[in-house]
Amino acid sequence: MRMAKHSTAPPTAAGAWSAELLAPLGVALPLTPQRGQIIHLSLPGVDTSTWPIITAFRGHYILPWPDSRVVVGATREFVGFTPQTTAAGVREVLDEALRVAPGLAGAAIAEIRVGLRPATPDHLPILGAVPELPNLYLATGHGANGLQLGPYSAKLVAQLALGQRPERPLDVFALSRFGAEARPR
Repeated sequence: MRMAKHSTAPPTAAGAWSAELLAPLGVALPLTPQRGQIIHLSLPGVDTSTWPIITAFRGHYILPWPDSRVVVGATREFVGFTPQTTAAGVREVLDEALRVAPGLAGAAIAEIRVGLRPATPDHLPILGAVPELPNLYLATGHGANGLQLGPYSAKLVAQLALGQRPERPLDVFALSRFGAEARPR
């Protein structure tokens, strides 16, 4: 039987709202909300479960799901806290998806989604302890890479919060890299 380990220092991972959440504590996080619009395409009768994930084309991706569905996306827009889909965003996503995979042209649009991601000025997440505030840990700022990097980042920050040495160094992701303006006041 495996025993669960507990920490009295859960990490703050509030996405695009992390800065607002920590502001009352005097922590200034250099985060900006980044809007991402994605489209779910339906391909009835097509087995998409073995299709490859396609990434790194103009910041967009094609992600297959096992239920005859493909997700295409996503925009990277800095428009503040504006979680709405737009005609331009939908067009951008579809244009890029069809440029790379023209065979998707006959797919049905099953759903269009929008989300807000926390983005940092240097495009790296903020991971680790908050200087001068013991037991406050951060896992935020992944931007458009949150779905891919979030689970592993959570593992590393959880190791730190449990008093363990993370399996990878987190120094490059420390809040302190943003200087005195990010320190608690």
